[in-house]
Amino acid sequence: THPLTIGQTTYIQVRAHLDTTHAHLTIGSGCVVGEFASVGLKNSDKDVEGKVNVIDDGGDGSGGAGEEGVEVEDHVVIDAKVVVEEGCTIGEGTVIECGARIGRGARVGKYCKIAPLCSVAPGEVLPDYTVIYGFNERRIDHSKPEAARAKAAEALVEVLKKAEMAIRAAQSARKGGN
Repeated sequence: THPLTIGQTTYIQVRAHLDTTHAHLTIGSGCVVGEFASVGLKNSDKDVEGKVNVIDDGGDGSGGAGEEGVEVEDHVVIDAKVVVEEGCTIGEGTVIECGARIGRGARVGKYCKIAPLCSVAPGEVLPDYTVIYGFNERRIDHSKPEAARAKAAEALVEVLKKAEMAIRAAQSARKGGN
């Protein structure tokens, strides 16, 4: 395995999969990684049920390339069931919504938004403020949402922490009542 670095106030939900088997993984501060999200996968594919299958690259285990880690900058939201393959860089303040896929070696700029079920092709480079929506259509967001997105990511971290504390309290109460 390789190093895993997670910044302060980052919230990783329980069933998220962080893969450091083949390369390092760095997640910045104030990020959220949702349930069933998979970050750092090597040449993966998802079946209809959302299960991740690693594609055989010929048996040598190299994936056709050397180590390529994943770098996730600060205040990034990676929603549920998102797949981020190895070698990717995700820019600060980016939001990747449910079921989206970031292909191997892609470079996502700062403050991008990737709508549900959209994808970034392997090796693709997205400029800052790119919005991917619909049938993978692209546009540039000229509103410069830096402060709003950072504040929204911080608020989401707080909501998730409170929800987790409430769930744990309810579980403790059930155990104490038995």
